[in-house]
Amino acid sequence: MSHDPTGERHRLTEVFRRDRGRLTRFVEARLFRDGNAEAEDIVSDVVLRLFERADLLAQVEDVTAYLYGALARAVTDAFRRRRASAVVAAPGPLAGAAEAIDAADPAPDPEAALMRTEQRERIQAALRRLTPAERAVWTAVEIDGSSFREVASQRNEPLGTLLSRKSRANRKLRTLLADDRAP
Repeated sequence: MSHDPTGERHRLTEVFRRDRGRLTRFVEARLFRDGNAEAEDIVSDVVLRLFERADLLAQVEDVTAYLYGALARAVTDAFRRRRASAVVAAPGPLAGAAEAIDAADPAPDPEAALMRTEQRERIQAALRRLTPAERAVWTAVEIDGSSFREVASQRNEPLGTLLSRKSRANRKLRTLLADDRAP
């Protein structure tokens, strides 16, 4: 069954025109600020991504609800990028992960320092077990704080490919780190 992406784009455009103010206020409320240019950027970015993938919208019954869900996920991603960029990254792709762990508990407790060191080693070992492509996109987004668009542009790869790689990397890391904790 084939769908006309043009019709889906039109449907998304109408929702965006009608609800733009509400969508922006929805994002602003989650960012804890009013009149935030970042909120408008997030709304525009999400709508553009959906517009580019209009073929997927054919399966969506309520575009407005789907759009609000995508915006909620985009806000979560924005907070993750902020958290990652708050950590000053040292040279090397894995250094940021180590500093993020150290920043979590700066107490000079030797036992806590040993636990952080072990945790850092587990994370670095798990990251090394990813494929180079998965590791590159994961570290670019999660540690360096780059957006998927930036990474896609830098690597000259499709956005969907990078999203898939990051998703696979997340699943592998969860499994590797969960297996590592098992007795």
